[in-house]
Amino acid sequence: MYLKDIKKYKSERPSFKPALSRLMAKKVIGAFISMTLLFRFALHAQDPLPQNYFINPLDIPISLAGTFGEIRSNHYHTGIDIRTESREGLIVHAAANGYVSRIVVSPWGYGNALYVTHPNGYITLYGHLSRFNDTITHFVKNRQYAEEKYLQDISLTSGKFNVNQGDTIAFSGSTGSTEGPHLHFEIRDARNDDPINPLLAGYTSVDKLPPIIESVALYPLNDSSNINGKHQPLYLKVKKINNRYVLASDSAISAYGSIGAGISCYDMANGVGNHNGPYIKILKDNNDTIYYSRMDVLNFATIHYVNGHVDYAAMNDEGDILEYSFLQENDKLKIYKKLVNRGYIDCKPGETHALEYIISDFNGNTSKLAFTIHDEKTKPAAYHDTTKYVAIAHWDKPFEYSDKGMKIEIPAGILFNTLHFHYTVTPTLINHTGVSNIYNIQDENTPLSGTYTLMLKPAATLPDSVMRRAVIVRVEGKRRISIGGKWDSGYMIAHPKTFGSYAIMLDLYHPVIKPVNIFKDKDMSHDSLMAFEVSDNLSGISSFRGTVDGKWILMEFNPKKNWVYYVFDEHVGKGKHHLRLWVSDEVGNTSVFETEFTR
Repeated sequence: MYLKDIKKYKSERPSFKPALSRLMAKKVIGAFISMTLLFRFALHAQDPLPQNYFINPLDIPISLAGTFGEIRSNHYHTGIDIRTESREGLIVHAAANGYVSRIVVSPWGYGNALYVTHPNGYITLYGHLSRFNDTITHFVKNRQYAEEKYLQDISLTSGKFNVNQGDTIAFSGSTGSTEGPHLHFEIRDARNDDPINPLLAGYTSVDKLPPIIESVALYPLNDSSNINGKHQPLYLKVKKINNRYVLASDSAISAYGSIGAGISCYDMANGVGNHNGPYIKILKDNNDTIYYSRMDVLNFATIHYVNGHVDYAAMNDEGDILEYSFLQENDKLKIYKKLVNRGYIDCKPGETHALEYIISDFNGNTSKLAFTIHDEKTKPAAYHDTTKYVAIAHWDKPFEYSDKGMKIEIPAGILFNTLHFHYTVTPTLINHTGVSNIYNIQDENTPLSGTYTLMLKPAATLPDSVMRRAVIVRVEGKRRISIGGKWDSGYMIAHPKTFGSYAIMLDLYHPVIKPVNIFKDKDMSHDSLMAFEVSDNLSGISSFRGTVDGKWILMEFNPKKNWVYYVFDEHVGKGKHHLRLWVSDEVGNTSVFETEFTR
């Protein structure tokens, strides 16, 4: 049941005639109140955000560049992205009274971020900040110099930085993993850290546009299932006619056995070009709701289960996000409000299934798509997978396999379905730095909810001193992507997030340091910072350290530019100075840059 049904129920509640006895009236009224409370609890049981408690953290109207529950690579989006008119430096206010409970400084993730704990049991998060207010900035900078460490993750208790609603706590920016300026804003339940859709707190934005439906797909779900006579997914484009969506093709669709449906859709708002995620997705079969998901609350422990909730092959191969309206064997997501038969559609001879998708955004704008599946008159022959496999990996049990210089350990619950495990070995070394065969593990289109352990042995015995410069790489065509690794007991050990092709390579080259705006004896008195472009050929930059006249300076990292830079402050005064910069990669190769400059 969703909001429209609740409103309909309330409007159609019975009246009580005077002829009813007082006792009967009490019983009926009591039953009605209980039912109403039950329905209201069902609607907001996991989203009890107080209304009008949190204010807009910016001084401009809310316009969304990203919505709660949007499907991203390997995770769900756990907040809302508030547009900042493509600008940095907008004042960020505390959304309510509380205290700063966590401060993070990082080139990744949320970048510079603040967490504020509120007395009503919630936490607000403000991410991608350009800087904090002066008081917090001074505190963090002192901590960085005391620890001689740029990265910070500081937990605080009440009393250190108490804030009132509306206080300036920071300024908007684009730090961390973001493609442009905006404010990432979250509301979390302080009891379990679960992120809750901030729009449930009463935030509004201008949006009168219904979601866009791009395509749907149908999937055979067991060996006896067929769609249009084939045991393979059927992908269907759609078109819009008179404010409703229909299939682009008039060709009839027939099916037999258990099948599932998936949909590709997104939301847009007035005057905004972003493709955001819808709020509600419903699938009906002959007018009965068999699938209903709503983006109210997420859980960090299960957030990566999104990989099994989408057509992972379509996302990898085409970049299309097709969201399943049925459950895999292993699905721990908490976004489902109603499921009948796990969303499976059982197609039997003599039956017709009239399917209808109803897609809504948070403002109630709705799009619908209806189409029909007819029965296949003849039962098809059972499908048999002819792919050679070496073992069966059950999703609910730990799986281990070893052979030909490879060992693999998959924890229970990482797979979404029980699968036939297979792999091949390509006896080819990767140029002069490859030291193992290429191991093709399963296939890259098999989704995982977490990491597994991969152990590879080099093709020849090499001394430990050499293997300490080795990493495991993922082979993607001509690309070699390091996933790191540790040399132990004759094996390189790493923990990949995906299946695919892997090998061992040596990283024999030192990082490269390229000055951006400094050279020997340069007068830097008119420069606000000094910057260096840093790069590494394989394992990646691990650490950096800068000193001026032998004393540590606060150097920061910008991964978008591959810059290591230092903003001049009180720690470097006027006169002639000596700079020394160390940059190391993940296997310990280190480069050093030194020069003289003046201020």
